[in-house]
Amino acid sequence: MSEQIAIDSEKPIRGKAARLEYILRVAHASGFAHVDDLAEALGVSRMTIHRDLDDLHQKGLVRKVRGGASITSSTQFEADWDYRMRARLKEKQAIANAAINLIEEGDVVLLDDSTTALQLVPLLNRFEALTVITNSEIVVEELRKSEWINLICLGGQYNRRSASYLGVLSEDGVSRLAADVAFLSSSSLHGTTLYHQDQLQLAIKKAIMKAASRRVLVIDHSKVGQRALFRLCEVSAFTHVVVDSGVSLT
Repeated sequence: MSEQIAIDSEKPIRGKAARLEYILRVAHASGFAHVDDLAEALGVSRMTIHRDLDDLHQKGLVRKVRGGASITSSTQFEADWDYRMRARLKEKQAIANAAINLIEEGDVVLLDDSTTALQLVPLLNRFEALTVITNSEIVVEELRKSEWINLICLGGQYNRRSASYLGVLSEDGVSRLAADVAFLSSSSLHGTTLYHQDQLQLAIKKAIMKAASRRVLVIDHSKVGQRALFRLCEVSAFTHVVVDSGVSLT
């Protein structure tokens, strides 16, 4: 069953927008929202819930499957950014604590839009001078008041699911730059090959890798053994790999 989210009896959920918000809250809480549970909790028909799930699926916010909707990743669907941000946070922070040692004072640092690379941001205050290049809206927001960082944002088409800028403008922008070190993650590591579900994110990751002298893969154990549609590269394309204790690359 889905994890139930309490509904205030004095403020019942009315209207489609409120239902969609509730469905997303349930899906984020447990990774899956069941049609029957949602219909009972919201006091509407199963058909209404199916239509709501269709809308959320078309917006890329959930993956509609038999019996309900999933927020977790699949071969062709990457989980919602908010869900990924909360998932395995301690592991990602541990990876960042190790990876930060690969940055040197004065470096030009490239960060992709992954939630793992994002964990490096609060650790950058140990440096007195850095240039940070990113396509991540969240990284830009976190660093915009840091006067000691020269911040370069890669523009492009804004993607709400990844909270980042993608497309030819981003790829062209990074191709005109040179970085000392880049930190990237991916949604799938199968054998020694990395994969990703989204072609636009795949393209910017490849462009970021080409622009950096040192390329650091930051990835947690939940990605190991997973499959995604598009091949990124072999692990050997990275100069450094930083993983959590649940990953073995031997």
